[in-house]
Amino acid sequence: MKNIIKKHFIEIQKILQNPDDLINKTYKISLSLKKKIKSKNKIYVYGNGGSFADASHFVGELTASYSSKKRRPLPFVLLSSNTAALTGWSNDFNFDGYVSRELSTFAKKGDVLFIFSTSGGNSKTKRSLNLIKLAKIAKSKKIEIIALLGKGGGELKKIANQSIIINSNKTGSIQETHKIIFHSICETFENI
Repeated sequence: MKNIIKKHFIEIQKILQNPDDLINKTYKISLSLKKKIKSKNKIYVYGNGGSFADASHFVGELTASYSSKKRRPLPFVLLSSNTAALTGWSNDFNFDGYVSRELSTFAKKGDVLFIFSTSGGNSKTKRSLNLIKLAKIAKSKKIEIIALLGKGGGELKKIANQSIIINSNKTGSIQETHKIIFHSICETFENI
């Protein structure tokens, strides 16, 4: 059991061994988001499963508070947080279409879609089809797409304007690294 735990720690250490690329991309994303906020744009955030939990956590840090109780709330919106609408649409039509419908309703040109996905989506294996559809809708509406990905980035790496792809195939390790990135972004917003 101890070896399993050690292996997990070593995997995270390996991902973070040469952090310069992660730091530079996180910095670039932070600057882009700050610019969008100053331009009065909104940032819509979404992911599936554990990535949805990360999306919710990220939005919570920025609409409530991260470490400064004095920072104003920032315009981050968690997509699919209306479970009545999500489950109603999914029951009557299909799951893959709801989040795109919601984004189409609220987002406008110049806004941002921030996606969390450990796989990046794959149409052939029918993995995260809703995320691929969501990104394509965003692209057609001229909404900037930022994605935190893993496992090679999948189809989303080709659609996103900016992405960080975690060099791992382990879902837990990818999600933990995503948390380091989004908490780093939160740190940069404390004095906005």
